[in-house]
Amino acid sequence: MKTNKRFFCMASLIIGLMAFPSVQAEEPAVSVSSRKLGFRGGIGTDISGGIAYGGGVNYLITNSFEFGLVGFGGTYVEEIHKTHTYTETTKLLVVGFLANYFANYDPEKVAPFFIAGFGLASISGTWEERSKTDTSLGTPLAGGGSKQERTFGIAGPLLNIGLGLSFGHGIDIRFEVPVIYGTIAGSSYVIPTFILTLGYRF
Repeated sequence: MKTNKRFFCMASLIIGLMAFPSVQAEEPAVSVSSRKLGFRGGIGTDISGGIAYGGGVNYLITNSFEFGLVGFGGTYVEEIHKTHTYTETTKLLVVGFLANYFANYDPEKVAPFFIAGFGLASISGTWEERSKTDTSLGTPLAGGGSKQERTFGIAGPLLNIGLGLSFGHGIDIRFEVPVIYGTIAGSSYVIPTFILTLGYRF
């Protein structure tokens, strides 16, 4: 499970992104592009080095707002050393609705832009803890030790924040931090942590 320490690291990153000065628009973007429908996909990582992936489809209302469906997930592994050594593996799949606000975005221009979004998401996943030496976890392992596991499914708010770069002609890249707040067995989690996506808008 993700720890509170990682939660505070993520909060610090979000604050830093919000303070990034070079992508603030001098004037609000109010124009409407003829490019409406967009698709994107990408990969990323969390603080512990786990693999994250994601993608989605969206629709541009104005150059300042888009909404759409997103899906992302990941596999996150953490090793804990106590009297015995434990390996915790969390696998998540997230599907949700996300509305994004842009500052300084135009799909026809080459320029950096700022992203801030909010939505709702459903989360399903599995959590497993195993040890090669501790036999008290529940299910015996071949060669010694034991493991325990559980599945879960919850819904919660989705926060998205990041920076992007438009190359014109509907093409852009984004560095985003989709954050889902919640607790599982008393532990806070933030999944996934960092994700880089490439998108094209028709």
